[in-house]
Amino acid sequence: MADERTPEPIDPSKQQLPESLVGQFLISETDLMDPNFFRTVVLITDHNDQGAFGLVLNRKSTSLLYEVLPGFAEDDAGAIPIYVGGPVQQEYLFVLHSGLPPGAQNDHAEVPAPGVVFEPVTEPLVRFLQDHWSAIPPDDRPKLHLYAGYSGWGPDQLEGEIRLGAWYLHQASADIVFHPEPEQGWRDALSRKGEIYRIIAETGYRPSLN
Repeated sequence: MADERTPEPIDPSKQQLPESLVGQFLISETDLMDPNFFRTVVLITDHNDQGAFGLVLNRKSTSLLYEVLPGFAEDDAGAIPIYVGGPVQQEYLFVLHSGLPPGAQNDHAEVPAPGVVFEPVTEPLVRFLQDHWSAIPPDDRPKLHLYAGYSGWGPDQLEGEIRLGAWYLHQASADIVFHPEPEQGWRDALSRKGEIYRIIAETGYRPSLN
């Protein structure tokens, strides 16, 4: 006899939350309409009882580095695009990169995922970009994305949003962080969760499962 139970939709609110969200992607659910996070992928770089900090990965702005920092007008590094890391404090710059030479990387840089280093933009990084970036062949340059602003949540705020079904969770990976076509990042990140999620990513709708 066929099972006539009502199929339950894939429900992100039923996900099990890990103790720490550091190194997780937050992939926005299809009904999350907040313009700051619509169809976004957020990398969580810090999470504790005080809240969470992350960067939106797939929102490229119209600005380039030379437009926001002095001294780059004549350098190759001046053409590095700026991403919108989130709605909070967009006057600050942060960076995700695949690793920098000694002296260019902050001693307090963090590694939230394999092949991904997070740090604020500080003087050593600026000097590296000014003095060395142009001399490195493009194919040999470290992967590097710059972000204006960040995404922040207070104590238990993000956990509450996940329990309400606003976000899918997935382990972060460098190829999505440094996606060559960032506008496809949300679709590709969600598809990594499995075939049914690929359908969600392609159609924008959550199908029901028997």
